Amino acid sequence: TMKLLAKTILGLSAGLTLAAPQLASAAYPEKPIKVIINYGAGGNSDTSGRILIESLKKAMGAEFFPVNIPGAGGTVGTAQFAASKPDGYTILYTPIAPVTVQPHLRKLTYKKDDVVPICGLTQNQLAVMVAPDSPYNSLEDLMKAAKAGTSIVAVGPAPGSIPHIAQAALANAYGVKFKYVPVGNAAKQTKAILGGQATVSTDMTSTATLFGLKSLAIIADERIDGFKDVPATKELGIDLAVKIWFGTFAPKGTPPEIIDKLAEACEKAAADPDLREKLGKLNFVVRYRNRAEFTKFYEEEYEGNKALLKLIGIKLK
Repeated sequence: TMKLLAKTILGLSAGLTLAAPQLASAAYPEKPIKVIINYGAGGNSDTSGRILIESLKKAMGAEFFPVNIPGAGGTVGTAQFAASKPDGYTILYTPIAPVTVQPHLRKLTYKKDDVVPICGLTQNQLAVMVAPDSPYNSLEDLMKAAKAGTSIVAVGPAPGSIPHIAQAALANAYGVKFKYVPVGNAAKQTKAILGGQATVSTDMTSTATLFGLKSLAIIADERIDGFKDVPATKELGIDLAVKIWFGTFAPKGTPPEIIDKLAEACEKAAADPDLREKLGKLNFVVRYRNRAEFTKFYEEEYEGNKALLKLIGIKLK
């Protein structure tokens, strides 16, 4: 009987050990989920991230809360996120550059595989923007001034951000040089432009909508909704395709079943009419990619951006 009892106890404990992880994930989430937004308050990341959080709460019936960790082109927040516990209670909401551009430019504490794609949410074109009362009314005007020796100060986030790459590629296409000053997010860029410390910014079209800037061109193959009177760069003879997308990630090592739950919530959130209406008003284009699509897309973007940086002569690490 003792032997039989020992066997039964062993059998039960083995069964309990096996069941434990499933129980843990079945109960997930049991506490609020932190969403790291790797840029400061008031910009495109913060605005769209908070809209997503509201819809995730509804989709998952759980509490989500934003934490802004700005700095060094989004890499400070991304590094903190990558070092966090992979238990599903910390996720990242990020634009393209901190995960697919910055790793090629500087030595970081995180690598490509330290961030695991959950889902893609938006994909936006970039606009070349100036102050509403700027003397420049077309991209041609701006480039003529640059060619004539006028100092054109471009602003954006840290070097290696998509706005920086976009303005470098544009200047390159026209054979001119801009002076690039990294001031931070869209709100800070606008402040510098309206205050007269800067001339131009090449950031998401939503920046023009949010802050009332004048768009000279859209960096795209064709004109886009909401900006039908603004020419696409392709029309102007510039073949340049640079976009800014946003998505969510989990730290490496997060259990797959937890990522699946988050991906499911993200799919519901992306379809939420409230989210679509709020992002639409700000000229964000919802471009949902599920976990598999977003994983493939992330890999392609990582390699593609490395090639783009080489092409425009930005020094890789």
